[in-house]
Amino acid sequence: MRGRRFKTQTDIDRYIAHGYGQGDGANYKPWLRVQDVPSQGRSRKVQGVKTGRLHEFLSELEFAYFLVLEFSEQVVDIREQFPLFPTEQAIDIAGQLGIRYPRFHGTQLHYVMSTDFMVTLQEPDGSHKLVARTVKYEEAFQPSPDLKHTVEKLELEKAIWHAQGVDDWKLVTENTLGATLITNLIWLRKGKSLERHLQKQDVQLQFLDALEHYVRGERTLSSMIRAAATATHVPYPDGVLLFKYLVLQKAIRLDIAHQALTLGGICPALTIHHSAISFVSQLKAD
Repeated sequence: MRGRRFKTQTDIDRYIAHGYGQGDGANYKPWLRVQDVPSQGRSRKVQGVKTGRLHEFLSELEFAYFLVLEFSEQVVDIREQFPLFPTEQAIDIAGQLGIRYPRFHGTQLHYVMSTDFMVTLQEPDGSHKLVARTVKYEEAFQPSPDLKHTVEKLELEKAIWHAQGVDDWKLVTENTLGATLITNLIWLRKGKSLERHLQKQDVQLQFLDALEHYVRGERTLSSMIRAAATATHVPYPDGVLLFKYLVLQKAIRLDIAHQALTLGGICPALTIHHSAISFVSQLKAD
């Protein structure tokens, strides 16, 4: 599918009419798609678990942060490439800050700025809170001719969200996330869904019981999963998928931010939460 062109206000109005940058949950349509802009690193489209829709990421770092958001129990919605409308307000704020507002390349048309992630969090009292997150590689802040423009754009973005009542805006870099966490989440995500025979609650609970029995002493993660899979009467590859799935469902809890998960490495300390499986099963039933 070819990228869209922004040459006139009519183009922008047409894309708004088609629903780009609007909606929430499964109905949200990102303002920008991977084919619309050149990306830094490898862009990709990924099926979301929380939203049930296809997400559009312009870099590997955006994908990495998305994995963190999906794993978070507090996050209830993720909207990437979120537009900062109305543009007129953004232009006014830029003028107040003494920042030249950007235009689409080769035109006099004012650019539609966007934030990498608009995230909906669920607060302890059940209410929802919106937070904005911008994702940048650390190299963007090295001395260069573009550094001033990069910093100004971030200042403008933060000011626009503040004017719209979203005070929780933060910058995310690869150092913010940490290599261990991202490596673990990429490995775990392969267990985001299971074949029908592994979706049965009794199979998952039996696997957890076996893990709880065998998680003693220093043994490799592979050895522990193999023992639990044998006790559950499932093949070892299915046991690996079950382990990943149950970590993602928070039925197995461990420190994935600081301890690398490798099948040949020593299994990190973990705790079992059977109630997480019962909760997930109830949600599916509802």
